[in-house]
Amino acid sequence: MTDKTRQIDLLCAQALFRSATGSNIASAAGSMLVGLYFFQNMHVNMFNWMIFMCIISGVRIVQARRFLRSWDKAPANTPLDTTVLLRQIRSYQFLSMVAGIGWAMLTLMIPVNAEPLHISILYIVLFSIMSAAFISLSAMLSIFFVYITPVFVASLIYSLQLGEGQAVYISIAITVYFLFATVAGYTINRHFRQNFFLLIENEDLIAQLSNEITQKEAYEERLMQNQQDLEKTVQQRTSELSEVNRELKEVNRALVSEINERRRIEANLQHMAHHDSLTNLPNRLLLDARLSHSISRARRDQSRIAVIFIDLDHFKLINDSLGHDIGDRLLVETSQRLLECVRDEDTVARLGGDEFIMIIEQVHETEQLDILLNKVMQKVSQPLYIDEHKLSTSASIGISIFPDDGDSTEQLMQNADAAMYYVKEHGRHKYHFYTHDISASRDRLALETDLKQAIDNNQILIHYQPQVCLKSKKIIGAEALVRWRHPERGILAPAQFLELAEHCGIMTQIGERVLMLACQQIVRWKKQGLDIERVAVNIAGSQIHNGDLLDVVRRTLQDTGCSSDWLELEITEDFIIKETARSIETLQQLRQLGLSLAIDDFGIGYSSLSRLKQLPVNKLKIDRAFIRDITTDMEDAALVNAIITMGRNLNMKLIAEGVENGSHEIFLSAHGCEYAQGFYYAKPLPADELEAMLMKP
Repeated sequence: MTDKTRQIDLLCAQALFRSATGSNIASAAGSMLVGLYFFQNMHVNMFNWMIFMCIISGVRIVQARRFLRSWDKAPANTPLDTTVLLRQIRSYQFLSMVAGIGWAMLTLMIPVNAEPLHISILYIVLFSIMSAAFISLSAMLSIFFVYITPVFVASLIYSLQLGEGQAVYISIAITVYFLFATVAGYTINRHFRQNFFLLIENEDLIAQLSNEITQKEAYEERLMQNQQDLEKTVQQRTSELSEVNRELKEVNRALVSEINERRRIEANLQHMAHHDSLTNLPNRLLLDARLSHSISRARRDQSRIAVIFIDLDHFKLINDSLGHDIGDRLLVETSQRLLECVRDEDTVARLGGDEFIMIIEQVHETEQLDILLNKVMQKVSQPLYIDEHKLSTSASIGISIFPDDGDSTEQLMQNADAAMYYVKEHGRHKYHFYTHDISASRDRLALETDLKQAIDNNQILIHYQPQVCLKSKKIIGAEALVRWRHPERGILAPAQFLELAEHCGIMTQIGERVLMLACQQIVRWKKQGLDIERVAVNIAGSQIHNGDLLDVVRRTLQDTGCSSDWLELEITEDFIIKETARSIETLQQLRQLGLSLAIDDFGIGYSSLSRLKQLPVNKLKIDRAFIRDITTDMEDAALVNAIITMGRNLNMKLIAEGVENGSHEIFLSAHGCEYAQGFYYAKPLPADELEAMLMKP
């Protein structure tokens, strides 16, 4: 049994016990009248029976009051002690069964050959007992049945002992009446449980529950009338079935009324869930459903849809200066004006705040939308008088078109929103159709804002691609490759943000961050005893031109405890072409610190041999563009061989990047290239994954 079911059972019991005193007093009074009458007329044991029934009624009253005291003493918002209450309910159920048996004992005291008047009084008493039971006890079916069943069984047995003609009619009447009482008891009990379920489930429906209570009282009145009719039925045996049928129709009509009321409530709740409470326009939930349906229909009909995003200009100023009540009334009036602009089949919805959405179906020409949009702007900008205030506002409007600007609900809404913000940024009080440039501009602006916060938020990280000695096949170093862990877009590669970093002027900060992280990592690896010679870090031309690169490197080496021969700096060949004397001097000073200097992407530029000789570099990195086809393209193979030969003649070490298969490795090794890196060995890895590779024997 669930907690909710148990709680409903206790509420039903509480309702039963609230009326227990009156019903038990009535039972005691009835037993006294019956006992005294029959005691004077025929049976001496009637007095003892009367005393017994009065005692049982009294004990039942005491038990009911004990339950109510336990119920009423429970502190508010504290769970009831269900163990005690359930024990008291079982006690009352047992006493009710004893009371039912007591009433059934009347059939043993009045012989079947007694006077007809006495037999009629007996039946009136027994039918009254059963009638009173389904009025007062049907809140708890278990108590109702243990009370009424002995009376029914005794009445039926007694009737079967009467004369042959009487036995059949009375037995049928008793059985039909018992069935009616059972149906009525179940019906009333179901209403009790439904009412309590609604009370528990939703406190907001208390007003509706009061209507249920009123219906219950109407049932009681009808059932009391039915009791009188059934008493007549004992004397008018032939009319019994028609009376039962009439009462069942009444119950059916009541149930139909209840179902209609429930449907009305459900319809109201459904409306509230899908409409804005202030303007009664469709809310976001209903808007999404309608737009999705419109898209499906437009696909089928090969038609177009316009999604119009409307934002009121300077609405916050009205709210802040005149109060939210004035602002709310302005929104209500605006929603009515927007509805006047569209057709019945179109949709106007409120997203929240001062934002509205229109869905316009069957759009054939842009001129059709121009007419509508001008009408909307004219309607919205008309002065509005609220109390003593004259309010004037305007609207910024963005439009996206299905299928031109998107084929999903989210995309159309986002693009209409982007077009609206474009209007906000360019003067307000006009409309603009979505273009792809708008999204690109917004994305770039958002990415630029995020990038400026990335360093402070520790979102800049490094992946390491191992560098392998072709002779020993061992990892001798790693290139530090910057990554950006964007909170929404995930891990971004350098190509997705470094150009933007240069544009924003924060490339130097990112470079310093990468240098610091790489030095810290090589120090950790060295302390762990891992066999790795150095880590290579890319240096942007802007870092060299700034003039403080030497100080940055010195400070980083000192702060991290990194030895200079553990660090290699890579510069691009493009920088060689544009370098100044000051930049060359900076590189020479870095070389004097003991660092290794490498030229990255060598071969794709147009640097001369004489210029290359001027630079204090000791390593060349052959660009991946030449490595890719060295086994199939003779020109690439010849060029790579020439670079290797030139590097060896200049006493420079050589490393090839972009090695993707064993054929590349064999070619490079055969032609004298010393080192290589690429996906053939490993993709760029987080530090812990490269560390695991270094630990392998």
